[in-house]
Amino acid sequence: MPSLDTGTPAPDSFTAMDKVHLITLGCPKNTVDSETMHRRLELNGYLVSERPDDADIIIVNTCGFIQPAKEESIATALEAADYKREGSCRGLIVTGCLAQRYTQELQAELAEADIVMGLAEEARIVEHCDRLLGKRREGPLKGLDQRHLHTPGHWAYLRISDGCDRTCAFCAIPGIRGKNQSVPMERLVAEAHRLAGHGSRELALIAQDTMRYGADLYGNPRLTDLLEELIQVDGIEWIRLLYTYPTGWRQDLIDLLATEPKLCGYVDMPIQHADNTILKSMNRGTTRQGIQSLVRRLRDAVPDLTIRSSVIVGYPGETEEQFESLLDFLAETRFSRLVGFTYSQEENTAAGSLEDTVPEDVKLERMNRVISLQEEIASEANLNAVGRTFRVLIDEPDGASETGWIGRTKMDAPEIDGSVFLTGEAHIGAFAQVEITDAAGYDLFGRILNLEEPVSPGLLAVEPSIPTG
Repeated sequence: MPSLDTGTPAPDSFTAMDKVHLITLGCPKNTVDSETMHRRLELNGYLVSERPDDADIIIVNTCGFIQPAKEESIATALEAADYKREGSCRGLIVTGCLAQRYTQELQAELAEADIVMGLAEEARIVEHCDRLLGKRREGPLKGLDQRHLHTPGHWAYLRISDGCDRTCAFCAIPGIRGKNQSVPMERLVAEAHRLAGHGSRELALIAQDTMRYGADLYGNPRLTDLLEELIQVDGIEWIRLLYTYPTGWRQDLIDLLATEPKLCGYVDMPIQHADNTILKSMNRGTTRQGIQSLVRRLRDAVPDLTIRSSVIVGYPGETEEQFESLLDFLAETRFSRLVGFTYSQEENTAAGSLEDTVPEDVKLERMNRVISLQEEIASEANLNAVGRTFRVLIDEPDGASETGWIGRTKMDAPEIDGSVFLTGEAHIGAFAQVEITDAAGYDLFGRILNLEEPVSPGLLAVEPSIPTG
């Protein structure tokens, strides 16, 4: 995997290292947590192995957002426990959002786990592993403010805050992650410089709510100011906004998005619904008309804007008429990218006290109708791209072709959107001008017309670890 290093290598004094296998579930915020644990472990004498069957300790970083994620997390922990019975594993640690949300319950019921720990305890991951293996350590721990990237080196997540101040009725995240806590701007800019200096070309900004960045530190949101600083970082070519909240958009941010070429013409903005009664019950703080107005403002300012959104179907009390209202809105608005969820009733949320009135089979039927509509919209948009030329970031070789490559336009976020399958000469981490020749489903096909100066291969072949503090 392409990677980068900006800091201290692992100490030479460690020879026969105990091995840890790290499993990450859930969203990019969990990925960043795992990156931090990974670096702390490797700087303090552990080898983080890609193989669970030869690991001394297995760590499962769980997701606890909705019921399917909780079920996957439990199943993964139980599968990891098999290695304690059949392999070399001597300890199982369960952490992440599910462990934060249900610490006591898991400690009582998940006997297979040696340690169940909340998010704050992840800072002590080395101490927990030491204790499980009976190791005694002399001297202070190293690398407490560093990450070992789990993304390819030419793009990285930049987590600008954690936690959330919103009170959406269906969402358990504030109860898991707490209130919004922003990372100081100077630390984020310094981290961006380090990433850029070692090959990163794209930064994907993440948080529970990027729109609230800086409100806790500076008295008011400062996302536009942060972006203006990040734009100045040499080497960073694309900056992508994820997890934006509809009511957080200000005109200065829209103006910057419209005029700054480094900002991808891409907005990730979950709306969750479009019926005013449902939106009010969800406590979203906006209306169908407000969403329509914002989408018009964004598209007027950025004509080729890609908007990715998400919706929930089957929310308590959702009638067929209200669902049809949502479907009509989606057909009219035509989001470039869309993901849908069937409603999952979660305890300790405002909606958790409501009767879950929509049967599961109805939820699934409604979800299928959303998916069908969005497939039509995406297919039409992709067909309209055929014959056009786009700037594409090369992500990886195409394993199905000896001469092919896989990349992305600015219209596609890494890991969650479509790809461009390419023919021609290329390098990982380079940008290329690509003519789109065909489209299928959510993906595009094209040929490379010319390649921009690639990232130095040396920067993409060293250890993917960066200091963040």
